[in-house]
Amino acid sequence: MRNFLLKIGLFSVLMVVLGLIFGQLSDHGLRSLRKGEFGEWNRYRNDSIRSNWIILGNSRAYRHFSTQIIDSMLRVDSYNLGATNATFPFQQLRYNYFRRFANKPSVVIISVDAGTTLHTEDGIPDRQQFIPILNEPEIQKGLKGYKNGFQWFDYYNPITKYNRCFDAMKQGFFSFIGILESGVERYKGFINENYKWDGTFEQFKAQYPMGKKMPIDENVIEDLISFIRQTADEGIRVVMVYSPEYIEGQRLILNRDSIVKIYVDISNKMGVPFLDYSLHPICYDKSCFYNTTHLTLDGAAQFSEILCNDLKLMGNESYR
Repeated sequence: MRNFLLKIGLFSVLMVVLGLIFGQLSDHGLRSLRKGEFGEWNRYRNDSIRSNWIILGNSRAYRHFSTQIIDSMLRVDSYNLGATNATFPFQQLRYNYFRRFANKPSVVIISVDAGTTLHTEDGIPDRQQFIPILNEPEIQKGLKGYKNGFQWFDYYNPITKYNRCFDAMKQGFFSFIGILESGVERYKGFINENYKWDGTFEQFKAQYPMGKKMPIDENVIEDLISFIRQTADEGIRVVMVYSPEYIEGQRLILNRDSIVKIYVDISNKMGVPFLDYSLHPICYDKSCFYNTTHLTLDGAAQFSEILCNDLKLMGNESYR
């Protein structure tokens, strides 16, 4: 029995040591990636970005706001901080981390919508993206309290933080040993890639034939207002933009009008422009979308040009 327990103990120690080694190697590999969400976090930390225009939002931000077109038409240096499925608290977390390594911008464009901006009920989006930077204080603070969050020991333990994130560990280890990563490398945060209609609208319509009411969190609304107030105190100008959505999808969001009114009220209260393109003619052209909420590359180019022209009419000089 004693020998058996000794073997079990040695085996357990060996597994812990191997776990620590693989965790450390995976961390190192993930911190070297240039594509996907890992690549974006790494770019903020390593690339000395000096952009003076910042776009915040979820995937609709990094699919809709072409940094190349914005830079060219407005003669600014823009960067897109859009993040997959990010509600506003996580957009702000991303912005705060970015600001730690970058200069203060002169303009922040906040991409808003009816889908994910105003709630947090889904918890941490794409949880594994935070694994390589869990030791950062602002990351730890921003991730506390969520139902799918990390435990305190995950912040310091290379083994447990990869729980439910084995794909990330594998990706990091492959990167460490030199296996090339797959995916798309963004252009200043914008995904310059085309997609065809993906059928998710039909799936959503089948699941919610009578439509769906989107959740709204009053605390998130206050977070948004507080952020706008904070940026104003820093001398940073803010523009809220509701980019195009395919009209058929809009009709299935039962409380869409009340959500848009929230943004209108914030605009009036805080004195910031709110540009609403959700009823623009582009919203009626299905060829501009690959699902109801995301534009194709051609649709994004059209929208970005429209936005830039409208900002020029507003007096772009005041937004430099």
